[in-house]
Amino acid sequence: MNTVPFTLDDVWGGFGEGAGLLHDEGNQLRLEFEVKDGVFGAIKSGLKQVVVPFDELVSVTLTKGWLGTGWLGVKIVIQTRRMEVLRDVPSASQGRIELSISRKNYAAAERFVADLHESDDGSNRPG
Repeated sequence: MNTVPFTLDDVWGGFGEGAGLLHDEGNQLRLEFEVKDGVFGAIKSGLKQVVVPFDELVSVTLTKGWLGTGWLGVKIVIQTRRMEVLRDVPSASQGRIELSISRKNYAAAERFVADLHESDDGSNRPG
């Protein structure tokens, strides 16, 4: 199982912060995350989990910042077929979520997305 840490941007209109782990579980993605108050860091949402079956995925891509480099950030972008799938993820919009990846996890994020697109027999996986 591949796992990559992420943060969520623009939670609660910029007044919140989110952080968690994205897991590839073979036939589904699982996001587990916690959201807290961005001003005081006191109010926490508690641990939340969202499961995205592969047949609900449209795409999972790695986007790099300015001029295709990681200089201004790297994000894993997940697009689903239905908005309902990501309804419990803060900052999700139109079935799409952008997970920000810290610089120290860039290589892990690249491996995660590359591995997600190939199965053991070399054929493309859903999404």
